[in-house]
Amino acid sequence: MSEVLANRPTPAQLLVLHAALDQEGGEALAAWRHWRSGIDFDDVDHGSSRLLPLVYRRLGPDAFDAEVVGRLKGLYRRSWSRNQLLFKRAAEAIELLGAVGIETLVIKGASLALLSYWDVGVRPMDDVDVLVPIERTGEAISVLSAAGWSPDKDDPATWAQVHHSLGFSGPREGEVDLHWFSLWQPAGDRELWAASVPMELAGTGTRAPSAADQLLLACVHGTPWSPLPPFRWIADAVTVIRAAGEQLDWDRLAAEAERRRLTVATAAALAYLREEFGAEVPDAVLGQLRAAPTSRHERAAFRAACRPDSPLRTLRMAWDRYRRLRDLDTGAPRPGGFAGFACRFWGVDSVWRLPPHAVRAFSRRRERGGARFAS
Repeated sequence: MSEVLANRPTPAQLLVLHAALDQEGGEALAAWRHWRSGIDFDDVDHGSSRLLPLVYRRLGPDAFDAEVVGRLKGLYRRSWSRNQLLFKRAAEAIELLGAVGIETLVIKGASLALLSYWDVGVRPMDDVDVLVPIERTGEAISVLSAAGWSPDKDDPATWAQVHHSLGFSGPREGEVDLHWFSLWQPAGDRELWAASVPMELAGTGTRAPSAADQLLLACVHGTPWSPLPPFRWIADAVTVIRAAGEQLDWDRLAAEAERRRLTVATAAALAYLREEFGAEVPDAVLGQLRAAPTSRHERAAFRAACRPDSPLRTLRMAWDRYRRLRDLDTGAPRPGGFAGFACRFWGVDSVWRLPPHAVRAFSRRRERGGARFAS
């Protein structure tokens, strides 16, 4: 039995997505007008607001009423300016890493903006995601720290053993999310590196995932539930499919999803894209993904990821990450089984401190509207 995508946009959010993505101009404009008629522009949710620069460029300024056209233009220009600054600062970090021979690969927003959207302003982002080879993780953290980039965590070495990325704030408004795994579901990224393509970020040479890998990352990264709706993954995925066209290697996508044990999430996401947005996903690809052998654990982890936040969901997803790390030969010490992993994951020094810490952490996440696994 195939899993379905449970974490879907609301009807209002769907209208914004259709305004941004429908290929028939009349349908896109109709979706916009329907959305606009029922929404106070001052009350737009965060997920929808991050799509508005794309809507603005997609429909053009003549499509909007006088009350909002200036604000939409301002959102686009602000996104363009902010991204230019982020790219320049991230390029400086990439140069620092390159100077000591550490390869880099830019994933998610920045590479999507440059290679699929072809417009720096339509894809707002908060940081630039930079992947380094896992065996160079410690060195990369040291290089950035020595150059004045401040890690988000006090003990980056311990953090790196149980997580997939670490945020760095740099001089002059730089924001980089340093990755050693491309996804929060740890898996070997050697194939991603091998298929990557060259790109430039603010004039600095680096690499980006192939179109098939971009699509896989978008589908898997976007499906987990989050209080801040992550449905921008839909725009990313549809844009990659359309931009790559016949050059998209669907066989590679299916093979990578199976190797990473992510066929359940990938099939659910692609089926939804085809059903709701007419994405040209081949029948054979969906059939291959659905026929791939999957474990009960993979399906349970997918279902948990799509549910609203709760202590049980967090535990289920932590268990998934632990199992995946356990199966990888990363060289990182893993004493104490899942209990030891959990202590390091939540930053406590004793198993007995885990229950009260989990309760406090869950309460804090609910208050600030964030979700660790959606980062």
